Amino acid sequence: MKLFTGVFLFLFSTLSYSQEKKDSLQSRNLEEVAVKAFAADRPLIEVAAPIHIIGPKELDRFENTDLLNSINQYPGIRMEERSPGSYRLSIRGSSVRSPFGVRNVKVYWNDIPLTDANGITYFNQMDMNTFQGIEILRGPSASIYGAGIGGVLLLDTKAGNVKNQKTSSLAVNSLFGSYNTQNRSVTFKSASKKINTLLNYSHAGTGGYRDHSAMRRDVVNWRSSFFLNDKFTTHLFSYYGDLVYQTPGGLNLDQKNENRRWARQATKFTPSSEEQKAAIYQKQFSFGITQEMHLSSTFTSKISVWGTKADLKNPFITNYEIRDQKSIGIRNSNSWQITQNTKFVTGFEIQQTNSDFEVYDNDGGKTAAVQFKETVNANQSSIFGQLDFTLPMETFLTAGLSINNQNYDYRREAGIEVKESSKVPVMPRISLLKKLSKGLSAFGSISGGYSPPTVQELVTIYEDPAANLSPLEAETGTNYELGLKGQKSLFYYEIVVYRLDMNNAIVRAINSIEREYFRNAGKAKQSGLEILGKYQKSLGQKLHLDALVSADLKNYEYIEFSDGEDIFNGNKIPSVPNQTFTIGLDLAHVSGLYFHNNLNVVGDIPLNDENTVYADSYSLYNARLGWKKAFNSFIINVYTGGNNLLNTDYSLGNDINAFGNRFYNPAATRNWNGGFSLELRF
Repeated sequence: MKLFTGVFLFLFSTLSYSQEKKDSLQSRNLEEVAVKAFAADRPLIEVAAPIHIIGPKELDRFENTDLLNSINQYPGIRMEERSPGSYRLSIRGSSVRSPFGVRNVKVYWNDIPLTDANGITYFNQMDMNTFQGIEILRGPSASIYGAGIGGVLLLDTKAGNVKNQKTSSLAVNSLFGSYNTQNRSVTFKSASKKINTLLNYSHAGTGGYRDHSAMRRDVVNWRSSFFLNDKFTTHLFSYYGDLVYQTPGGLNLDQKNENRRWARQATKFTPSSEEQKAAIYQKQFSFGITQEMHLSSTFTSKISVWGTKADLKNPFITNYEIRDQKSIGIRNSNSWQITQNTKFVTGFEIQQTNSDFEVYDNDGGKTAAVQFKETVNANQSSIFGQLDFTLPMETFLTAGLSINNQNYDYRREAGIEVKESSKVPVMPRISLLKKLSKGLSAFGSISGGYSPPTVQELVTIYEDPAANLSPLEAETGTNYELGLKGQKSLFYYEIVVYRLDMNNAIVRAINSIEREYFRNAGKAKQSGLEILGKYQKSLGQKLHLDALVSADLKNYEYIEFSDGEDIFNGNKIPSVPNQTFTIGLDLAHVSGLYFHNNLNVVGDIPLNDENTVYADSYSLYNARLGWKKAFNSFIINVYTGGNNLLNTDYSLGNDINAFGNRFYNPAATRNWNGGFSLELRF
């Protein structure tokens, strides 16, 4: 690890080289692109918040099967994949709450929430082939985005560029790799002055590195924008995802050392993952419509409505869960440019999710006797307002406030009926940025955040009445932040230091019959230093360099936490590496040849509250070699690459506080891939 502690001193950048001059200029001025987050509409260097902008070229650097390589190169955000399809995502947080999925983070898809009123995001349904950009907001953002103490992801679907005359394109992508990994997609885009349409189908699958870890995902995406006139634009969005993945389960250290490809083994008391056919069967359909109204030069309004239907089946070791969820929602935001130096943003967001849960005994992958049935109706709402002031001497002040509400109506056939509501509804945020020079800004902010328990966390305290567990309260916290952003020519850097004081942190535990439950952990302190640098340079007339380096240094610890028997005050919060470093280095030749490299170094990770077990530090090196060329009517890209080229023994996603010390989900050793993409323009 000591070899890499100085890596962040070399602040580089990474953006794929473009063969077209126009695209190259766009990539070179990425930091000047207007930021959408917090309705800023200003260049990144003028926004008083730590925001990562991931563009199309960064999304396309490596294999298009998932977002891990694209996201994990940035400080403050960590994505894990315990097995193919089983994602976890955290922003400035831990994975203590997340057996799988995305919690404590709010995700928006084309400006509408992908996170439902239960607080759950089925991020693994999304196909990265359809993304053209991602904005990542680190830290509490409740002042405009509601619940989620960790941060916010803004996902933007691809669309054709609006043209005065109609243009269309058809793109195909195909990738094949080790362990029967495959990713295929077909995308049609059409753009004109009046209509902009995208239609995409993608298929991804793998046999899996470990036993019982196969995955298949099929996704259809559609997006159309209708430019009715200069004042009104209507956007329609829809997607359908069908995902199946096997869940191999964790191994203890002895089992991992004996055969790291095993799935979870049987014991005297429980069968194996394979015997129980443990898996996730997940289908989701979502539809949304957004109306943009530019009613004057100083007033714009946007209103969105959406609906989602999600079905999930989960045969597990100890039970078989069937979940049926329906969500509807509406979001409105309005922007007034009151004066040249004052802008006011206000709006609201309301959504409801109705969930039916049926839990049975699992008889070898089939439902058996009923354990229980329950219904949860969740309602979530937020009213927000924000004032932006441009002060003298190039100083920008932003003050925001939201009033939030989260409540659950929980009913169980056994006669339990509970109504829960969040208790900290008002969340402020204030930030100040001062431009010290043309290419240098300093900023600071204070923000409040809250994260109510998800429906899955809430119901665990009632599923075993004999346990006499206390009701869960919402996580709350106050975040203090200072940062520096600088840009000189083609060199961009960002340094941020923060501290989040959290109350009622929600953590996961496993009881003696291997049923998970959640509890509040008292107080926790999360402090960190994030460094990001980007650099671009032409090496002669024919070779171009893009590079990135980042460092993420964390100190997350419990301040007050006891499980009733042991006191963990001062212990590190499990699942959080103290150090993470990344180097990205891309070379591109005018002939079309390119070489992408990415090195990710992750420090030791505590795996339990006692801090008696740690996952060893590891280094991951991924690379891709290819040829991409644009011609008059088509673009071709042919490539080959490898992951984990250092052949590291590691787990990309551990089970935290695991019963039976089954902490480890070994990831694939050295593996290879290759493929091509072809886009025809007509």
